[in-house]
Amino acid sequence: MDTVKEKKDNLDQTLNLGTEVRLTETLTKQIKIGTIKTIRDLRKLMNGVKYNFQFCIGREKGWFGDDQFDFPEAESKYREAFNIVLEDGLSDDEYDSVDEKGIKELDSLLTRFL
Repeated sequence: MDTVKEKKDNLDQTLNLGTEVRLTETLTKQIKIGTIKTIRDLRKLMNGVKYNFQFCIGREKGWFGDDQFDFPEAESKYREAFNIVLEDGLSDDEYDSVDEKGIKELDSLLTRFL
């Protein structure tokens, strides 16, 4: 006899959903299950992004060490990537409300796919 958890897990797999990630005290998002296509799309999108998400937030385009880097473009790529891997994506308000713990979760989220 299937338990409620087993039924939910089976339904999530059928819907291509993985675990949840906590972004704020009141906001959690469902992560999609990684597919080859998703991994391929993310790698193409994130090609050339050298720095992690948390480091890119709010920085201007310019020099960092010996590299000239467009941090706003990188942050934009991260936002697009999160919309690919999170079931409902992130609205502008949700994105702006993500707290420190949520930023760390988002930072580690893409490593699961990349």
